[in-house]
Amino acid sequence: MKKRSNFFLYALIAVPIGLMIVPTIVVLAVALLPTGVAFLLERRKGFYGGLTVGAMNLAGCAPFLADLWFDGHTVQNAVGIITNVFAWMSFYGAAMFGWAIYSTTPSVVSTFMAMTAGRRIAAMRDQQKELVQKWGPDVESVYEPERKPGDLPAGPPDSLTNGLTKAV
Repeated sequence: MKKRSNFFLYALIAVPIGLMIVPTIVVLAVALLPTGVAFLLERRKGFYGGLTVGAMNLAGCAPFLADLWFDGHTVQNAVGIITNVFAWMSFYGAAMFGWAIYSTTPSVVSTFMAMTAGRRIAAMRDQQKELVQKWGPDVESVYEPERKPGDLPAGPPDSLTNGLTKAV
């Protein structure tokens, strides 16, 4: 009996609120389609594509939602917004920018990490040279992990480190 009374209470609160926000739902249903597609296409854990596209898509919707909320929150104004070509350009242009951010970020980050790793390798090899000068050649040992046929070479490519890894 307790669950039925909770459902009635929730319905009593949710139905009037839902009816009050119909114009906002109309605009968001049209504007946030790219966000829905991004969440559907995302296969990995975390939904980073959906979050990135959604944030930018919502940013493109924000000016039109503000106009709707402050200039008359009616279904007629909502239909006026979704029939405006400039609103569509804003909605979908912002979503496209979100897709661009999502697509380019991994390559930018991996390039940065490869350059940072190359510099760190060079600094550690310089430290190793100093230790060899200070303590003698007995402290110098080179550890190379065993490689199987078909393994990729270790470390960043020479083009990213400008030959710094060949210093030793």
